[in-house]
Amino acid sequence: MSHTAPKLSAFPVFMRVEGEAVAIVGGGEEALAKARLIGQSSAVLRIIAEHAEPDLLAFIAQAGASHFAAAYDASQLEGAIMVFAASGDEELDRRVAADARRLGIPVNAVDRPELCDFFTPALVNRAPVAIAIGTEGAGPVLAQMLRGRIDRMLSPSLGPLAILAASFRGAAEKLLPKGNARRRFWNDFFSGAPARAAEAGQLSQAHDAAVDLLLSDTPACGHIALVGAGPGAEDLLTLRAHRLLMEADV
Repeated sequence: MSHTAPKLSAFPVFMRVEGEAVAIVGGGEEALAKARLIGQSSAVLRIIAEHAEPDLLAFIAQAGASHFAAAYDASQLEGAIMVFAASGDEELDRRVAADARRLGIPVNAVDRPELCDFFTPALVNRAPVAIAIGTEGAGPVLAQMLRGRIDRMLSPSLGPLAILAASFRGAAEKLLPKGNARRRFWNDFFSGAPARAAEAGQLSQAHDAAVDLLLSDTPACGHIALVGAGPGAEDLLTLRAHRLLMEADV
């Protein structure tokens, strides 16, 4: 008996937003939540709210976002690459969604999946590494639960380690042949001495370890980590212990 895997109705992609305008229509909590999410990127935030709540105004000032403090008009959306209808007013959100589509701009309407061209994920940010969890609007709470679990699993050093890896890509391609040698280098880079140094916050030592690894003719030595599990209950393990277990070969 064959089983067909369920198909996604929304395909996950990462869109380039650096220097591009993202418009958010709304002045309350819904708009603030979207502003905080998009504020983790290098997009140019455009907040459209005649009456913005104090927390949103504080975010606008802190983030350096543009604030259109006037009644909504479709012309305020022009030039944006995506639009969020987050006013909390169903009639206004429908109007914003219709205007965005007329202008050819993808739109997301908060808590109204039938009006959405795209859905925003729960995001784990270790820039430049990003993990997005989506449920196509079916279960936002589930997405947040999964985000919390994944966030606890991933070291804060993952972002700096990825940036360091990017700086070695050219050298690795020049010095190492394609195939096993290059693959072994990157496996050792992300699980060996460079990763351990980055985990300890020692980025200079991580760089030196990566240089040594690149110039070495032999695979990096493995290491043993002892994890105390107490009486054996999973929820008694530390976050670091969880990460070590996830990274272990044996």
